[in-house]
Amino acid sequence: MLHAPVARRFFPPAVALHTVKIACELPDRVGCSLSQWDCAEIARQLVASGVVDQLSVETVRRLLAHPRLKPWRQHAWLSPKVPRDEAFCHAVQTVCDLYIRPLLPHEVVLCVDEKTSLQPRPRRAPTLPAGPDQPVRVEQEYRRQGALNLFAAFDTRTGHVYGQCHERKRHVEFIEFLELLDQQIPPQITQIHVVLDNLRMPKGKQVQGWLAAHPRLRF
Repeated sequence: MLHAPVARRFFPPAVALHTVKIACELPDRVGCSLSQWDCAEIARQLVASGVVDQLSVETVRRLLAHPRLKPWRQHAWLSPKVPRDEAFCHAVQTVCDLYIRPLLPHEVVLCVDEKTSLQPRPRRAPTLPAGPDQPVRVEQEYRRQGALNLFAAFDTRTGHVYGQCHERKRHVEFIEFLELLDQQIPPQITQIHVVLDNLRMPKGKQVQGWLAAHPRLRF
């Protein structure tokens, strides 16, 4: 049985023009405390401004499809015209160079970070495997066993990950992780570039003293 197509409500070209106009403006320019537009907010703005009596979200999406506008999407960028701190620019160039240039046989580049407050929660009963007409069965209740801090290093060329867990996150534990790296990385690697975030721990006196005694690691 054939059904007649459902007629869509016709909107004059002015509505489409105002829809595109709002989509191409930042919300705060028209007095809206939004970071970005979405279809619902555009429809609400058109009704509030008296352009149209009512407008659905789907209609706004359809009106924006032809000019290929998606104001709810964002793309981050860094303006080259804005003056940047010279030290910051040097750090960016150094890190990017470590990531993309061919390394010498005696070099390794590691990305190091920590994940805090990991909660090991083993199940009170072992998980049972799947069987005929039976799904995997997992015990609902678990035990709490405190929290752990994970130190990890990612080799940017091989993908190998070095990891170590500690109950606390102090200079002492971080130095133990550095000792692990120093022991597991072959001695023929004489230059280990370590990329870290800008936390205070790697800048502490204990860590800096350890680095002075292990010159092949460079932060």
